[in-house]
Amino acid sequence: MEDQRNTFIITDYGVSTNSEKNQTKAIQSCIDACRKAGGGEVIIPEGDYLIGSLRLYSNITLRLKSGAILRGSQNLADYCDFQVPSTINYLHDEYYKKIWHLPEYYFYAMITAFKEENVKIIGEPGSLIDGQDTFDENGEEGFRGPMGIILSQITGVQLAGYCFKNSANWSHTIDGCQNVQINNVTIEAGHDGFNLHHSTNIYVSDCHLACGDDCFAGYDIEQLMVEDCFLNTACNAMRIGGDTITLKNCRFQGPGRYPHLSENTYYTHAIFKYYAIEADTIQKDAQNIRLIDSKIADADKFLVYEYGEKKLMQNNRPLRQLLIENCSTSGIRKTSNFFGNGEQVRLQFKNLKIDYTGEACFLRVDESVQLELQQVEFLNPTKIEIGKNQVIELQGLITQSFF
Repeated sequence: MEDQRNTFIITDYGVSTNSEKNQTKAIQSCIDACRKAGGGEVIIPEGDYLIGSLRLYSNITLRLKSGAILRGSQNLADYCDFQVPSTINYLHDEYYKKIWHLPEYYFYAMITAFKEENVKIIGEPGSLIDGQDTFDENGEEGFRGPMGIILSQITGVQLAGYCFKNSANWSHTIDGCQNVQINNVTIEAGHDGFNLHHSTNIYVSDCHLACGDDCFAGYDIEQLMVEDCFLNTACNAMRIGGDTITLKNCRFQGPGRYPHLSENTYYTHAIFKYYAIEADTIQKDAQNIRLIDSKIADADKFLVYEYGEKKLMQNNRPLRQLLIENCSTSGIRKTSNFFGNGEQVRLQFKNLKIDYTGEACFLRVDESVQLELQQVEFLNPTKIEIGKNQVIELQGLITQSFF
């Protein structure tokens, strides 16, 4: 376990505050000294520090004091990929490498740790990590630069207190990790908020996400709880798949405060979009996914599920169960397709208030969907298409099942 008596202050290792000179080497020497001592705290005092790639190790807490800023270099030569053995297999798939323009060094970041234990990044109020939208013409989509934080195959992760803005790619890559706690983290602009592929036992609370891309993303996730969070995006609030996933007491609010950088658009694409990419290993069918006690406003679509669609990355294991309970929705503009395409799936709406004013159907489901409405209040006449061309119009308080 971490020895709290071991405290290492980066300015004791030749680090200059508020300098235009890259401080990576000096900060890394402090981290390495902490590692050699068996772990402890690496302290980032108030000040502005330009960095490339830092690597953390077991039993180390990176603590950003109030007013501390880690600013990502815009010189790509300052970054290193550390040859991270990621659990995300589509990174090596020739199809996705081609269509997304993924470089061989795709997994590089400002802060990296892999195959370690007990890694923490803790920020005091007013601490900041700034990716500076670092541009890489050889990166994903021809412009994305380094990730923000990569934590791969870590047992025991704690993230808290800091703000991450302008990530040049995903803000947080958390893949193959176990026992993850995230509290009071703010994300502004950039790309994805939290990517959680192949991770287990994750608790996220009191976070404020205003992302240019997906707020939460990942597949093969198990035991994820997200509560008391604000989600704002110019893409999807959650592009996700796994077993036992709950978002509770959250507020989903579009349009995005910051743009989707590849499209230069602000609208929120969808609240829930299923994720199960064929080019990776997924252990089980997705089930027990719940969105409860939440408020949803202003998005193009509520749900997106069309099992088997490669373009939607929904062609690995199917979704079996989705529950929306004690929620209100307003400002949904387009029809949600929810198609099992031969794979049975249960879609449950319980105690849901739907304020939909569109002329088109609010929801279309195919014959593979067991749709259950229990105490669902449609504030306006609302059309739902059941199976092939069977359109029903609902208004008022409805309890009804469709098989």
